[in-house]
Amino acid sequence: MSNPIHLQLDPYPWYADMLKAPVSFHPQYGAYLVFRFDEVRRVFGDPDTFSSAVYDGLSEELAFSDQIQGMDPPRHTQLRALAAHAFTRRSVAELEPRIRQTAHDLLDQVKDREEFDFVRGFAIPLPIAVISDMLGVPKEDYDTFKEWSDLITEMSERLLTGLPDDPKHVEAIREMRAYFQRLLEERRANPREDLVSQLAAAEIDGRRLTPLEASNFCLLLLVAGNETTTNLLVNAVRTFAEHPEQWELLRSSPDLIPKAVEEVMRYRTSVQLMYRVVKKEVELGGAQMKPGDRVVVFMGAANRDPAKYDRPDVFDITRTPSPHLTFGHGIHQCLGAPLARIEVAAALEAMASRISKLQIPDEAELVPLNNFNMLGLQKLPLVLA
Repeated sequence: MSNPIHLQLDPYPWYADMLKAPVSFHPQYGAYLVFRFDEVRRVFGDPDTFSSAVYDGLSEELAFSDQIQGMDPPRHTQLRALAAHAFTRRSVAELEPRIRQTAHDLLDQVKDREEFDFVRGFAIPLPIAVISDMLGVPKEDYDTFKEWSDLITEMSERLLTGLPDDPKHVEAIREMRAYFQRLLEERRANPREDLVSQLAAAEIDGRRLTPLEASNFCLLLLVAGNETTTNLLVNAVRTFAEHPEQWELLRSSPDLIPKAVEEVMRYRTSVQLMYRVVKKEVELGGAQMKPGDRVVVFMGAANRDPAKYDRPDVFDITRTPSPHLTFGHGIHQCLGAPLARIEVAAALEAMASRISKLQIPDEAELVPLNNFNMLGLQKLPLVLA
């Protein structure tokens, strides 16, 4: 990992090398790295051995251990059930007409331009509008929400890599929690048809969520509802721009959109890795692990495992079937997966009906995100045709 910028733009040559061994200890991470599909799936599927409580003791101020992604059962099970119904295929499908309209509205705003930044012009505003509407927050706060979402991702990365709390992050998370706690109090007095109102009224074992639990849940939904989807959209468009024959195929056969969504997620995975902590002695991929050992699972590598996929490095939207671990597996499988799928499908459908070619200017410099565990771009210039 001598060139992190290159790895953030294209980690797949490194993955191809690391996939030759199932599991290896890496001093830079201070953890066992897991790359192959079967081993990654096993870690996700065994929370009794591989704990999600990776934030415990890392920071009192930021309290990421109080968030659902840093919990194990039974607390995780209780909290997840509160939000699960909001992200079912049926409930998310009801949002589809609004998502499609938003996608077309965003394209209307750039239709007369020769070139535009897809990240700022489409990939950020679409998911922010959707999750903000679901939560029930005012439109004027969308930009602030995006800033907070980026900060949350950055904060969690700092903790997991052993860096101390940054004062700006501590202040930002206080502001976020205060914002959502005010909104929760308002919804308790005047409930609406939104997720914040549902959380304000929710109970576990006969008691309501504490202000910290409820505000943390809002933070999680904010990030899960936009950060990952933004990068999925960016990676989809970048990939199709690099494979114009696949874009032509999609435009001529829009019935391939569902397969295309899955193939994009497999081929260029947005969330590249996740952490776990070993709870009891276990053997994984030939490595003997003991309680307290850290484990990093690379979904991006698992999705290119040659033992799982034929031609794993080929982008093929006709691939059937196309299982992947982009959204994890088991009890921590991403709640927002149905929503992300519909948003990416709606975006591809709108763009395919209106844009004949996706072209990145030859002189464009692709700058990766600053977050080491997210695959995406800070800017993606597109020439419209």
